[in-house]
Amino acid sequence: MLEKIIQSEIYSENIGEIGFLLLNHQDYMIDNDISWLHGVELQDRLRAHLDCLILGEDLAVEVIQHMLETGDDDEFLGACYAQAAIKTQSNIKHEILIKLFCDDISDSHPLIALASKNSTSTNLSNNLLSLVDDKDPLIRAVVIDVIGYRGDADPRRIWPRFHDEDESVKVAAMLAVMRLGFKEAVPAMEQAVLENKDLFNEHCVFPLLMLGSQKALQFSRLACQSADYVKPQYPIYLALGGNQDDIKYILKSLDFNDMSLAVLEALGIFGSLAGVKTLMQYLSSEDDEEKLAAAKSLNQLSGAQLFEMATVVEKDEDDIDAEEITGKPAAAGDDTQAGDERVIEVKQDCTDLERWTNWWQENNARFDPSIRYRFGKPYSFLLCLEEITHPESNYADRQRAYNEIVMRSGHHIQFEPDWFIDKQIEALKQWQTWWNENKTKLSNQWMFNGI
Repeated sequence: MLEKIIQSEIYSENIGEIGFLLLNHQDYMIDNDISWLHGVELQDRLRAHLDCLILGEDLAVEVIQHMLETGDDDEFLGACYAQAAIKTQSNIKHEILIKLFCDDISDSHPLIALASKNSTSTNLSNNLLSLVDDKDPLIRAVVIDVIGYRGDADPRRIWPRFHDEDESVKVAAMLAVMRLGFKEAVPAMEQAVLENKDLFNEHCVFPLLMLGSQKALQFSRLACQSADYVKPQYPIYLALGGNQDDIKYILKSLDFNDMSLAVLEALGIFGSLAGVKTLMQYLSSEDDEEKLAAAKSLNQLSGAQLFEMATVVEKDEDDIDAEEITGKPAAAGDDTQAGDERVIEVKQDCTDLERWTNWWQENNARFDPSIRYRFGKPYSFLLCLEEITHPESNYADRQRAYNEIVMRSGHHIQFEPDWFIDKQIEALKQWQTWWNENKTKLSNQWMFNGI
């Protein structure tokens, strides 16, 4: 009896650790200050804990079931993840997750979804398809999102939900078929998003661009010229998928309010020398965000690697404040705050106009105005792949580089920059093979959807 209690406690600890590591993995993958390869250690630890549960067999299953009913967030998440992996019969191990989705516990849906998204259990997506037609729109939307993220189901099973009466389900279906590369959906999506405006917003234009819609690209050009439609996303969209002449539309959007940061970012992605003058001008801005955005784009385009050290004030937040300790609110007039402030130095892109002016004077001759550049090299899909695979590339840049390569090539191999590392590497190997087989056909720097 005592041995069973001890073993149960060990399994409980393993389950809690799995949940903790899953949440940390999610945070690591989207943290722009941490190398994405740091996730390998977390995943190795997670699998070691899971192996312990697999060896525990029936007793481990009992503990998992108990944690699904009584555990805290870490334990509940770990139990959801373990449930899909530990049972030997897939129809049994997935029934529990399906029941959890269907129970009236909407607060737990994000945890169930996170476990399901990352589960390596085979056939899970096919089993979850039974919930795509559930009566609860929240369940429909969450399950469609999970299936799209996993990337291992037939998009034709999801696509009918684009005609769902609930808007959140429609959008989930649109994003899922985008992730799955289902180009047959484009005509209906174009009509709903660009023509009838049933779903219209700038975010719904993006999946159309990822599926190769010329109409969505043209709409982005028009939006950059219209006060009624312009949004920060549109110059970015043109930078990702537009042609050489679209520089004028990107710059045109500067005529409208609150567009400068998006345009400065777009000019770096676009890589045309025609944008350098504007970037240089913004180095003299009184707005620090604009100066930094211009500096980052200049480095992205030129490959100059001009950096500077800047001092910033960092505040350490205390975990417990005085009121939590004493049970009494701070006295009136007491301006003291929890946490200590310290001045630190950080490395950032160079915002010094004089340094950039000197650099361009020395290096301008090696740049061709007719060529698009990325990090000082003529743009190519290979540079995008190198950016995605580089250990120091952050989440945002890896996602953007992937969006570029899909939008411009028209080729689809699913990739998510917060997948487990081994799954990411497998997808990147497929992309590398595709590049090796097709690089002679991909000389046009401005192609969109393979044309």
